[in-house]
Amino acid sequence: MKITGGKFKGIAISSVSDRRTRYTPAMVREALYDIIDVSEKNVLELFGGSGIVSAEALSRNAKGITIVEISRSSCATVRKNIEKIHAEAVILSVDFRIALKRLGNKKREFDIVFADPPFKTGLLFEAFKELDKHFNLIKMNGMAIIESFEKELPPLNGKNLFLYSRRKYGDIVLSFYKRGVDIENKSGD
Repeated sequence: MKITGGKFKGIAISSVSDRRTRYTPAMVREALYDIIDVSEKNVLELFGGSGIVSAEALSRNAKGITIVEISRSSCATVRKNIEKIHAEAVILSVDFRIALKRLGNKKREFDIVFADPPFKTGLLFEAFKELDKHFNLIKMNGMAIIESFEKELPPLNGKNLFLYSRRKYGDIVLSFYKRGVDIENKSGD
């Protein structure tokens, strides 16, 4: 697995030995970073795996990276990969729900939150629900992006997050959300 663009383009990133870990394909990573600009932005990656999505962001001059991954062995791989590109990241080895709560309590804010929950586990809907609940982690002009399987899409809208775009790459879908007010459901009070 190699970084697809930016100053670290072509550097090989170690994968996680856990066979349950699924990686965001290079084509999807390239498309993602063609759509969003991470330069000088703070990025939160949930379900970090090997940290490849964050390594790509660092390669493209992200200002700050926080990676959440519950597996300790995966966190060791993330550390190794971040060190390999001589970069820095905050790595939290904890369940994403706990991480979101802690980050919220610290009043952290991110320009971009990227979540790639394991497919077909129910964690996709839990991740959306928790991001919607902790929407203050996303800056007002920021976004949340959820990667999913084409047959298991996250909701269109929550109470605080609203879908503004979906892009499909093979059987992978990227759903882009913004913070906002659902005007249809707002009463005139």
